[in-house]
Amino acid sequence: MEEKQKQSKKGVLKRMLADVSKIRFQLFAVVGMALVIIACNILSPQIIGSVVGKADDFIRSDGADASAFLKSLAVPLAVLAGIYAVYSFFSWLKMYTLNNVVSRRFTCQLRIAMADKISRLPVSYLDKTKTGEILARVNNNVSMMGNSIHEAIDVLLMGVLQLTAIAVMLFYENVPMALAVILLVPLSTIISTVIARKSMRYYDKMWKSYEDLYSCVEEDYGGIETVKSYNMEETMRKKHKKINDGLTEVNRRAVFLSSAVQPVISFTNHASFIAVCLLGGLLAVSGTLEVATVVTVVLYSKNFSGPLMQIANGLSSIQHVGSAAKKVYGFLDEEEMSVETELLPEKIAGNVEFKDVDFSYTEEKPLIEHLSFSVRAGEKVAIVGPTGAGKTTIVNLLMRFYDPRSGKIEIDGFDISEMNRENVREQFSMVLQDTWLFEGTVYENIAYGREGVTKEEVEAACRASYCDRFIRLLPKGYDTVITDSTSLSGGQKQLLTIARAFLSDKPLLILDEATSDVDTRTEILIQKAMDKLMKGKTCFVIAHRLSTIVNADMIIAVDNGKIVDIGTHKELLEEGGFYAKLYNSQYSRISQPSLAAEN
Repeated sequence: MEEKQKQSKKGVLKRMLADVSKIRFQLFAVVGMALVIIACNILSPQIIGSVVGKADDFIRSDGADASAFLKSLAVPLAVLAGIYAVYSFFSWLKMYTLNNVVSRRFTCQLRIAMADKISRLPVSYLDKTKTGEILARVNNNVSMMGNSIHEAIDVLLMGVLQLTAIAVMLFYENVPMALAVILLVPLSTIISTVIARKSMRYYDKMWKSYEDLYSCVEEDYGGIETVKSYNMEETMRKKHKKINDGLTEVNRRAVFLSSAVQPVISFTNHASFIAVCLLGGLLAVSGTLEVATVVTVVLYSKNFSGPLMQIANGLSSIQHVGSAAKKVYGFLDEEEMSVETELLPEKIAGNVEFKDVDFSYTEEKPLIEHLSFSVRAGEKVAIVGPTGAGKTTIVNLLMRFYDPRSGKIEIDGFDISEMNRENVREQFSMVLQDTWLFEGTVYENIAYGREGVTKEEVEAACRASYCDRFIRLLPKGYDTVITDSTSLSGGQKQLLTIARAFLSDKPLLILDEATSDVDTRTEILIQKAMDKLMKGKTCFVIAHRLSTIVNADMIIAVDNGKIVDIGTHKELLEEGGFYAKLYNSQYSRISQPSLAAEN
């Protein structure tokens, strides 16, 4: 495991560079700009050195013509001004290209890849991963990679190429002075690399803290009504503070170490510059070296510090990018759902069969064992049982949100584990207890999942589900935008989801009873709408109120993942088993208050 993590750390930057290669044409342009900038850095010391050499010759020569000397400086100074102008323009253009083209396009491609990845991830991954973690990776981690990519490119291009070019010119000018300039470079590089590596583990912790912070914020604001109802604001504030304090401490340590890289490089650069100046002065005074050469070497020495500082900043930035990239690529490398190409027939009857199905969310805790039952097309099947018995799990398996560990689930004789997931889910309509409506018009919410649907079809579905009347009373009718501030009751929202299911008109239907917390009149409307919706469809009803499923064709009582009773309501009551006890206990809880009220 440690070896795998080590290899992952080594390979993550290579992988990022491979992704950067997708924008190679922009990078080629940046390389061209970098070469122009490097050429300017190489030429300017040569010209300045020649100008100083001419000045030295003028000073040493008695009776020299000052006017001729000044005229001789006109061309080199004009060339020098032109070089600085070209240098400034291409420096700006390179930074603009990296920031506004390369970085943004790079991050855009990554975020698109991550969005596509989410659609291919199994539900099990999304169940065990906090929303805040995913948000932190898509937002913070990708932004860090994009914002710092230009620095990494500077290390590879400007830094290394410029150092190489300057080193060649130094040795060309004078070998002893060149050695004095570059003698301390290996030492500074080693020290800065060690410091940067130590800072990386703190950046790993920093990104984990960001994920915790996002998760905490998402949890806090997502349940703000509950937080306020229980007066938990102070508790949440303390929780936020604890996470922020931890993030601050980790960030402080990471920044302290990464910030130490630049001063180390700066110190060695200045030490090298002082040594060059002293050595150059001694050689010039002794007559061993011309003043023009000394000035040229000193300027090259000064320019030598620029690339080193770029490398120092780049090494620090790479630690940020490396930690962020591990999070992003770790997400992109998560195991995906298998892809099947087989399709169910265009029209199915709706026969369903579970054959000796075993399933558990974790290896150590079995949930469903040897589950078998058959449902004929058009039958209404109620699944009942206590919380955690496995009712919703059966539906999740049927929809292929999860696949069984063993056994088969068949629709019309076809093993759905061999069928395309999207194709399997196309056979189902769903009405869940927790209504889901997005920010959009009423019309868009009802037509969700249906392309090319007409307004007449939407209105017909709404009339069938008893919600057409209250929709027309909304400010803009079907064009009313649903937001958090739209005054829709829970029952009205549920009727809208039933209308959506009416419109989809699929052969298989899943209902999670949702008549709790609504007034009696709305409950009657919901029940009537559901009864209409179920006609002619194979229905799986997760039943909470057992009184609503007494007319089901089959009742499956589940306890601890096993079918403990199966049959009609009448048959199961006569048997006096698990279902009968469950029904009687629920009925007695309902009837006792009414009896007390009569007394």
